Amino acid sequence: MKVLLVQSPSGRPEPPVFPLGLAFLAGQLGGHEVSAVDLSVHPDAGAALSEALARSSPDVVGISLRNIDDSSYPETWSYLRPFEEILGVLSGWRGPVMVGGPGFTINAPQLMQRYERIDAGIAGEGEALLPALLESCRTIAGGRTLHQASAVDLASIRPPDYSILPLAPYEAHYGVGVQSRRGCAFGCSYCTYAFIGGRGFRCRPVASVLDDISRLKALGCRRFQFVDSVFDAPAAFFRELLAGIAETFPEADWGAWIDAGIDGGDLQALARAGCRKVDFSPDAITAAGMRALGKNGDFRTLVRSVRRARAAGMDVGVNFFNGNPREGLPALLGKFAFMLSARLLLGFRHTTVNIGTIRVYRGSRLAESMKKDGSVPPDCEFLDPVFLPARGLADRIFRVFQAVRRARHG
Repeated sequence: MKVLLVQSPSGRPEPPVFPLGLAFLAGQLGGHEVSAVDLSVHPDAGAALSEALARSSPDVVGISLRNIDDSSYPETWSYLRPFEEILGVLSGWRGPVMVGGPGFTINAPQLMQRYERIDAGIAGEGEALLPALLESCRTIAGGRTLHQASAVDLASIRPPDYSILPLAPYEAHYGVGVQSRRGCAFGCSYCTYAFIGGRGFRCRPVASVLDDISRLKALGCRRFQFVDSVFDAPAAFFRELLAGIAETFPEADWGAWIDAGIDGGDLQALARAGCRKVDFSPDAITAAGMRALGKNGDFRTLVRSVRRARAAGMDVGVNFFNGNPREGLPALLGKFAFMLSARLLLGFRHTTVNIGTIRVYRGSRLAESMKKDGSVPPDCEFLDPVFLPARGLADRIFRVFQAVRRARHG
């Protein structure tokens, strides 16, 4: 069977992110003729999709919807608009259309109801389910169906096929993604990692992850990025993987998201293994704010880890939210002060601080608590943007900050 895998477009110029989910799916489709197109790297997504359809003559089209929107407040960009446009392109194509991906998974029932062109939806991990659906042809004979996929055994699935798309466009920005684990054992109230991948870490064999990196190197990729929720947990797996990278790839260049409470020795080991950038996500700056979000740690620990990472030669990114429960204007001013001091003292080009606003998504603990306390209607599905903004002066200052940032960066 001929299968065309499609990454849904962003609808605007953005740094491209390698569609790792499609690469994992392609890796499972041995025996099928697989082609792929990432519409986010094409200025005219509709024309690019039409060309791909004509070139590959697929029997089935599978679309990955990575995100619902960009989570930006107060101006939010919807990725559903360009998604809807490419479904319009497919309205004149007679084959079945399947849709999956993290964004689709979060609101799968609502998206199935909204878009009649979707013949089959896969909510969850599709590596085992997609081949079964193709073999049984249920996407054609079963009508419009939403399938709930079970978590796959990461030790038994085949590796991602990184050759489905040219890697150069992605390497220049974030680096090509590598995944070593799924799910998350941390209980951040706003996060959907646990909803999508399970409430615990499911780790791939270290040898499989190292093989992924080897394949990327063979394809000419020099820079990669771990897409795991938290790279330094669980600790034993993290250290085994780190040792394998250091031993096998002495010239590696990569980045990862890590916990702010990471041990100083582990930070040094990250740098020795070729990690060039680490990102922290404390989200709050006060102890009360962190606890309200289900976060561990404290501000002093964050500052120490940021300094240690910079001292080890790594670039550092820090993510905060404005409007967190139990944080107000003083917390926002503290985040601005941290942003300024960190960049001035630790290297303006090597230290970045982002301040956003929590976009509440279906499947998060925060979404359920907002329903219970009456902040949103009981039937709210969070498909349309729902935020947790600050109040009063803190919100007005943040809006000005966002306007200035948009004017500067576009």
